Amino acid sequence: MREIFVSDDYFFNLEVSLIMETRDKEKLLKLVKQKHSWEIQDNLSASTKRNDLLIWNVLYTQEIIKNGVSKQYLHPVYNKYYKSIQLLSSLAELQDIECKMIHSYFDILTHSLEAAGHTMVNKMISYLYLHIEDKIILSDMAAAVNLSIGYMCQCFKEALGMSIMNYNKKIKIERAQVLLTGTDYSILEIATLLGFCDQSNFCKAFKQITGMSPSKYRSLDCK
Repeated sequence: MREIFVSDDYFFNLEVSLIMETRDKEKLLKLVKQKHSWEIQDNLSASTKRNDLLIWNVLYTQEIIKNGVSKQYLHPVYNKYYKSIQLLSSLAELQDIECKMIHSYFDILTHSLEAAGHTMVNKMISYLYLHIEDKIILSDMAAAVNLSIGYMCQCFKEALGMSIMNYNKKIKIERAQVLLTGTDYSILEIATLLGFCDQSNFCKAFKQITGMSPSKYRSLDCK
């Protein structure tokens, strides 16, 4: 049996820093899923995994700051996972949230320069990724970034050339593409996970952005 944290320490020092620099999320997810298979083989306890993830939450934050992302964008994400990790009681749940954590941190890392020079817009982008599984309510978002709804929407569109809701739809579909090819979740499960009101609404949005249905997209990846 591998010693606790030894493989993670090796894995982090030799792999993750480079992966963060190259922004290769898929490579990191592949490595983490391999680690998950080891954890299952070793019958790793949930308490050990929980402690493991609390450490990883700190390490991801440090790596992303090292790659130039401002601390202010990371606080909400760090706090979200710090609280969520401690509420989970099974290895499967903890492994699932580890993958979600990678998506969240990489989203911030990848998109932090999307609105270069626009601190407030980057704060809005971070909010959208933090709440990617929720239905976005503009009044809540405006309160979170301390702006009026009108001014917030104006700033966002001027910086990125699209509305907040269209951008939100785009990033949800991008996440759906990852889930369709990287998990066994059903289309309904993915739609629900990403905060769509029903499967029909999700499929319509998916086809609008990708030009094909979710089932077609998944079948092409399997060929």
